[in-house]
Amino acid sequence: MFDFAHHMNLLIEDIVKKTPLFSHIKKNHRILISCAKTKSSLEFGTWAELYPMKYENGCYSIREREGEKVYVFKTDQLKIGRREILYILYFMMPRFQNLSYSEKLETIFHELYHVAPEFDGKLRQIHPRYAFHGPSIKLYDQTMKYWVRLYLRNSPNLKRHDFLKLTFDELKSKEDICLVYIPEPKETMRMMVSRRKKKR
Repeated sequence: MFDFAHHMNLLIEDIVKKTPLFSHIKKNHRILISCAKTKSSLEFGTWAELYPMKYENGCYSIREREGEKVYVFKTDQLKIGRREILYILYFMMPRFQNLSYSEKLETIFHELYHVAPEFDGKLRQIHPRYAFHGPSIKLYDQTMKYWVRLYLRNSPNLKRHDFLKLTFDELKSKEDICLVYIPEPKETMRMMVSRRKKKR
């Protein structure tokens, strides 16, 4: 039985160990690996997605004011045993597995770079206006390609790459595949009305 999440965790462990860019990602299994189903196996569309368990303030709730209205957004804490999960990394299947070997690696790097330097459950803020990819997604992708090349020159454990070289059908033909599908955590929102005394 091929456990996709287990093998992806081993690969990410090697990437983090050999890539200075990800030195802030701690080896404590706070990133949960999940698959997500796609209607099409074609390469067009989302390949992977990093879901942060906390908001940009590093908390499980955040307030946003719009005039007299205050919106409170909240997500629930997720734990496995005593271990607090900070991120869920979703891979769209079978679409992700049908990418080329290099595209798979670049996708993993792309998503890992979204992990905040504080490794506290929020997303990395790159730019005040273009928060998550900066002003140029092309430059973001080029940067990830550079780090992939650097990683491949740094004696990676290539045995952990074997499954990346296979398509979904090729992987399935070798052995049964175990794919874990974790529902995306629900976000709740409630609205309050407040009155503030205006300065005269």
